[in-house]
Amino acid sequence: MAATTTTLSEQEVRQRIQRGRPIALGLGILGLVVWATGLATNPKLAMQGYHLAFFYWMGLTLGALGLTLLLHTVRGRWGLPLIRIFESGATLVFPLMLIAFLPILYDVFVTHGIFEWTHKEVVAQDLVLQAKRPWLNETRFAVAGVLYMLIWAFFANRLWNGSKQEDESGDPVRAEFLSRQRSGFAAFGIVVFMLTFTLAMVDWGQSLMPHWFSTMYAVIMIAGFGLNMLALALYMVLSWRDLPLYKPLVYHEGYEGYRRDWGNFMFTLCVFWSYVSLSQLLITYSGNLYEFTQFYLRRNLGGWEYIAYIIPIFHFFIPFFWFLAPRTKWIPKQLLVGVMIVLAIRVVEIFWQIKPMWSETLSISLYDVAAFVGLGGVWFYLMLGNLLKRALVPKHEPRLLETAH
Repeated sequence: MAATTTTLSEQEVRQRIQRGRPIALGLGILGLVVWATGLATNPKLAMQGYHLAFFYWMGLTLGALGLTLLLHTVRGRWGLPLIRIFESGATLVFPLMLIAFLPILYDVFVTHGIFEWTHKEVVAQDLVLQAKRPWLNETRFAVAGVLYMLIWAFFANRLWNGSKQEDESGDPVRAEFLSRQRSGFAAFGIVVFMLTFTLAMVDWGQSLMPHWFSTMYAVIMIAGFGLNMLALALYMVLSWRDLPLYKPLVYHEGYEGYRRDWGNFMFTLCVFWSYVSLSQLLITYSGNLYEFTQFYLRRNLGGWEYIAYIIPIFHFFIPFFWFLAPRTKWIPKQLLVGVMIVLAIRVVEIFWQIKPMWSETLSISLYDVAAFVGLGGVWFYLMLGNLLKRALVPKHEPRLLETAH
């Protein structure tokens, strides 16, 4: 009877997911076809647009993995309505994102449109790049990138299978034991994840401007992509808030329960992202060395400065007061609006982070949009497909039976 009730309560959500998947796939195919035309007309611009898309969707996947590891470590009850979304996104590391990495490798070895350090004639005239050659070389870049993804895939699939085993246990006591058993593994995974994530951000982000470096860059990215994935999961759950499965979890019969925790976590990540971003700026300003300042000099000219004004407003000031207000956490619609603001500014922020590496003036090409929509459509198609493979909310979970705190 319990299984039947669960199935019936999930039915409307599953129908929405099934209706959304063909739309996502259609947009994905259309975007990739349009992007592919750029390989014939302007391959350099097309590959740069593809890298921008890869960086964003890979980052979102890693945000999902990071939150999956975090939730399995701390076992927070607030994450139970979201955990399946995080797990479904995290498992896309393999094979989707590994396959998506192949065009990047093709450019590194063949077309050389993305990374300056892949041009032998440039390296031959640059002593700094010659000194960095042991790290910035094509073979190490390729091997390391594949290795990172295999490590991430191991943790993602191990946790996916562990929570699947918990769903199939049929016993709350057994489910609790399995949940606690995963906690230590996930804690170890966080350490490995942070180390490999940092190295990956150096390879895929910082090396686009190989003379520049920052010790804060990877921290900014993990905070941003964690916030990004949390916002996406909340957008999905809050959009389904009036359906039978999620209604008792979102509303808690008038008590803000999970909504308070969700709003507080959004607030925390917004503040933390702002703190580390400001720290990088202050360190750069006080040092006043070209190796550091070139990042901001490029983004303070050519129209990029206007986006630089927009980002702190919509990435810090508005979210700060929005998620700080108790009213936001009390009213689901208001919380949803704040989540949508964050999702929008995250796309703008990553565009501002990556695109100026190649362009001194503000510009956006058709291939930037096409690659972003194309890879994103496929990402959503597969992520939603993963959601359909499992119970949307953990089954036999004792913490869901606890009273609201």
